Amino acid sequence: MEGPPPDRPDEEPTAEETDKGRRRAALEIRLTLYEKVLVLRKNSSTFQQIIEEIEQQHGVKLTKSTISDWTRGRSSPHSAGHAFIPKPTPDLAYVIGVEAGDAFLNVKPKTYQYRIRLRAVDREFVEAFNQAVSRVLGCPPHKLWKGKTEREVHVEFGSYLLHKFLLQDFEKFKAIIEFDKSCAAAFIKGFFDSEGCIDTNRKLSASNSNFTLLTYVQYLSQRYFGIETTGPHLGTKKGSIIARRGKSYHRNADVYEILVRAKSLRPFYEEIGLTIRRKKLRLEKALEKPARIRNA
Repeated sequence: MEGPPPDRPDEEPTAEETDKGRRRAALEIRLTLYEKVLVLRKNSSTFQQIIEEIEQQHGVKLTKSTISDWTRGRSSPHSAGHAFIPKPTPDLAYVIGVEAGDAFLNVKPKTYQYRIRLRAVDREFVEAFNQAVSRVLGCPPHKLWKGKTEREVHVEFGSYLLHKFLLQDFEKFKAIIEFDKSCAAAFIKGFFDSEGCIDTNRKLSASNSNFTLLTYVQYLSQRYFGIETTGPHLGTKKGSIIARRGKSYHRNADVYEILVRAKSLRPFYEEIGLTIRRKKLRLEKALEKPARIRNA
């Protein structure tokens, strides 16, 4: 398996990777400063006041000409590198679905590196996310690396714009998710890849602490694909102890569950599908079982 990305301390980057990493970091820093300059200017700060505040907070001294060009719309860091522009595509809808579940966002202090990361035990899931994000950003797929356990796999992207986009209120994503049937399918697939489970009784479900999000997944499934679900039902109560990766945790919120009805398993398989191989095989076995035996 490939090693960790070059900015991690346990692997020395090549000269080419270092140069690319610096350019990415520089772009992210400029984008951060750009946003701050616009806010300061909107609040009637003078060019000199902006220069002083940016230098005090970030250690970067901007020129008056740069501030003038930015505030007058003559130039922008958005025109450099692989600037992310939200477009309704299945790849972006899939990324939104995964981020609603397993993916997480963070910011590295002082370096202004805005990260989108996914870690999971199923390599094919992480690779699907890797491919989707790379197409969204218009960059090559990133290296995967092993986590703390033997099976755990990670991938991480740095993008100020995509990071900022994914932090928006979920309502703003609906225009992309509901753009067409393929986007709706990709979002549901991303969500089930993250939060879905098909147990030994061959029941396909998805769990999340966000009750409203689950009802939205139900709405999309019914509207676009005629897939019927039950719930959301209360699954795990707040304060319950759960085990994950060999450690025990207390749930800090109630977790709810939706269940795909047995008669809707086939349309789910054909219209949505699952990326994770072990879950996909269980779903295929469930479809082989006579419908009269399965719970409706």
